[in-house]
Amino acid sequence: MKVAIFGPICRDLNIVAGRRHSRPGGVTYYAGQAMANLGVDTLVFGTYGPEPDDWLAGFKPRLIHLSAAGTIQFTNEYPDQHSGARVQKARIVPNAIRPEDLFEQELRGLDYIVLGPLLHDNLGEPLVRHLSAYAPLVLAAQGTIRYLDGDAIVWRHPQSAWGLLPYMEYVFLDDLELAFLSQQEDIQAGARRLQELGARNVMVTQADRGSRLFVADAEYPIRYFVPQPLADPTGAGDTYLAGYLRAIELTDDPAERGEFAAMTATLAIERHGPFEADTRTVSERLLAGRQG
Repeated sequence: MKVAIFGPICRDLNIVAGRRHSRPGGVTYYAGQAMANLGVDTLVFGTYGPEPDDWLAGFKPRLIHLSAAGTIQFTNEYPDQHSGARVQKARIVPNAIRPEDLFEQELRGLDYIVLGPLLHDNLGEPLVRHLSAYAPLVLAAQGTIRYLDGDAIVWRHPQSAWGLLPYMEYVFLDDLELAFLSQQEDIQAGARRLQELGARNVMVTQADRGSRLFVADAEYPIRYFVPQPLADPTGAGDTYLAGYLRAIELTDDPAERGEFAAMTATLAIERHGPFEADTRTVSERLLAGRQG
């Protein structure tokens, strides 16, 4: 499988249980590292500003740096690390990607293209329409509703993101993001609303309540695997996305794909930083988890 990921690579300050951890971040970073470690041929089109040569040391995907005036900075604070709820602040620098920024030869032969905006204006509809000609699109939807109010991240204008949905093979988001984007409180109603707007499949994570997959007309509940221990929930959703795409090569069963994705995310949040295990480790833990 060959996958490209588009979006900013940011600098994260994660504050968990009062402890501060600084590292790169974004869908590009967390999903990219997870996919590469899972054996996916991964190419990242990442926007960021001038940075030291070693700031992405250990990043395994092939990286095409799309220059921006500066690097987006996020602060993710978890008052209760077990809930996964966070307070986000940011320092924003324009990091938009345009069709003319791309290397067309790099877009050929892709199985999927993942869109990982951090803010609503990172990846616009002209880019999405352009990319849809090359491979099925996968959207990490949280960035499409993010705006900046001072230094605080707020959610606004869900209808502005609806125009992207007809291009999407998969949309990944959590239950709170789904409620806001769909303007429906019920998860099933929200997922079906996104499908009515054009998304073909909707994948909803619910922290320690597991996840629910809406694949065409079918729904699949996926169990939660308890981390041992929970160290840092940052990037869990991005890692879940990576795990699901990897599992497409492993099984035709959406429920089995969801379980593989859930265990991949669990392994990621047991440590600080991105997922660093491999497909065999996920499969072994999954087998143990099913038996437990």
